[in-house]
Amino acid sequence: MAALINHSTLQGAKRLLYMTHLAIGDFVYQGVWLRALKAKYPHLTIDIWFDDCRTKPHDWATGRNKILGEWIDAIGDFNETYPIVSNLDERQAAIKRAQGKQYDTIVFIGKNRPEQFAKIARQISPTATIVASKSGSLLGTIKGHQYFKKLDATFNYDKLASNSQHVTDLYRQCFNIALGLEAKDLLDGKTQLSIDIKPQYRDSVKPLITALTDNDADKLVVFINHLSTATKKDYPWEQVKALLLQLNHQFNNLVFVINTPPDQLRAVEEAISQDVVLKPLPILTFTALNNFFELPALIGLCDIVISVDTATAHLAVCMGKPQVTIMASDFKLWQPLGDSLVLEGKGKAKSVTPEQVCKAFSCQVEAHFNGTGKYQPR
Repeated sequence: MAALINHSTLQGAKRLLYMTHLAIGDFVYQGVWLRALKAKYPHLTIDIWFDDCRTKPHDWATGRNKILGEWIDAIGDFNETYPIVSNLDERQAAIKRAQGKQYDTIVFIGKNRPEQFAKIARQISPTATIVASKSGSLLGTIKGHQYFKKLDATFNYDKLASNSQHVTDLYRQCFNIALGLEAKDLLDGKTQLSIDIKPQYRDSVKPLITALTDNDADKLVVFINHLSTATKKDYPWEQVKALLLQLNHQFNNLVFVINTPPDQLRAVEEAISQDVVLKPLPILTFTALNNFFELPALIGLCDIVISVDTATAHLAVCMGKPQVTIMASDFKLWQPLGDSLVLEGKGKAKSVTPEQVCKAFSCQVEAHFNGTGKYQPR
């Protein structure tokens, strides 16, 4: 089947705008296809609009803008970016800036607010070839039809998602239908981005691990991320505390890194410092304040990861780390690949007990560190 934006159109195009409500985890899997697009059409200037088209911004938007901007810039295959705005005036300014780029082609791939993306895409260019995914109840609404009828072609995102086993399969289908990309076009055949950590970022976080372990190579460094951008995906602090105490009781040599978003760092630090039981434990609280690459660099220096369904779970796969992933049961498409034991909660992540996490953690430690100095059960 021919792609909705065919090969000859892409060969003749000069500038393409890719639009999506891009989260960090999304970019792990979409980024490989965008890089494949650039490799297949090196003449094509590719810009990325990841403003999520919400009417009201969220607290985490600034952090996401910083992380995605630094990551996209470091790859070097893309030009302009349009980050998440903080108000509607900023969005209008972004639209005006995009109008000046004279895009030949515009592609939207995503599930949320597709009618808003369709509306803005045609505002950006009245003449560009525009292809977009549609989803949800908007497939048949008057509002949705009003915007989508002005596009050149659309496809059903929900149908593709329901027929996919994993998000890598979903994006493979999306990029194939929209742009004609195939598995053979992927760089090195990888379905997720590799992360190139420059020495400067590894060097910047290494002293933190050295201090935490007291330079003892037999310490097992456990990276924990219990927060996400959605409450149902979070693992509550009381359960994190119970998990820390159980792990410390079961193993003799664990040290812990607790990663948080910047806006939650102080609250977690206070929760530990004011807790007479947790305060004596070897715990480092961390957030990547200076550069995104500090986060994967730190994960790379840890031994094992415990994470909820958020970006760190997918970054851990990129860094080749064994992990235990705590997920709500309705996010099966997003189960991390690689060496991960996935624990599914019923409806919410918090329905997974600390005992279940501890058991899965023990399995991972025995599988990877038994016979080494790092394997020290009590």
